[in-house]
Amino acid sequence: YIKVPELAMFLREITDYRTADMINLDVPEKNVRFLSHAPTIEQEEMIGRLVSFAGSGNWEDLGLDMIEPDNLDKAKMLIATNVARKMALDMRLLGEKFSDDAGNKASICARTIYDYYVRSAANKGTQFVFSDLSTYKPNEWNIYTDIKEKLVRLGIPADEIQFIQCATTERARKRLFEDMNSGRVRVLFGSTSMLGTGVNAQQRAVAVHHLEIPWVRHEVA
Repeated sequence: YIKVPELAMFLREITDYRTADMINLDVPEKNVRFLSHAPTIEQEEMIGRLVSFAGSGNWEDLGLDMIEPDNLDKAKMLIATNVARKMALDMRLLGEKFSDDAGNKASICARTIYDYYVRSAANKGTQFVFSDLSTYKPNEWNIYTDIKEKLVRLGIPADEIQFIQCATTERARKRLFEDMNSGRVRVLFGSTSMLGTGVNAQQRAVAVHHLEIPWVRHEVA
C-alpha cells in the first residue's frame, strides 16, 4: 500500500496543476452579510409552542392543523427541527391558518432584492436567490412565487424574474443563463442542487441571497 505523503509526491510527479494563487486569478472578494431581524408575532408564538413540544412531546402543543406523524415518539426532535426551519423561513409553510407579514423573511428579501435592483440598474446587475425548503411548484404556494409577486408590485417587470425549475431542457437552461449574462433577466430563483453547480450566469451578478442555510457548508455560495 502507498502512504499518504508518498501518494501526494507521486501525484505531483504525474499531474500538472495550478491554483488560483499561482496564476493570480482575479476573483472578486465576497461581502458576506448575515441579516438578522426580529421574529414576527406569529413566529414568537410558535417559538413558545416549540419549547412546550420539546418538553412534552405532545403534538397538540404545536397548534398545527396537520395530522400527527406516525414516528413522533422516535423522531420528536427531528420533527421539531423541521418545524423550526419552516417557521424561520415563512409561517405559511406550516399551514393556511398563518398569514403574510411585512416583517417576515419573504417581505424583507423582496425589499432587499429591489434595493440591489435599483442600485445596479445602470449595469443591469443580476441576483441569485436560493431556497431549498419551498421551491417553485405550479399552482401551489411557494416562497419563490410569493417573493416574485412582491417584486412585481415593487416595480420589477415579471419577465425579468425567472425560476430555474421552469427551464426544463438543456437548451432552455442555456438560454436562461445567456439572458442573465446579458441582463435581460435580472433575478433568478433556484434550489442549491439546480442553481448551485454548473451555472455560468454570473457575469453581471451583484448579490446572492440564501433564504435558509443549506445542510452542507460548501453549498453556501
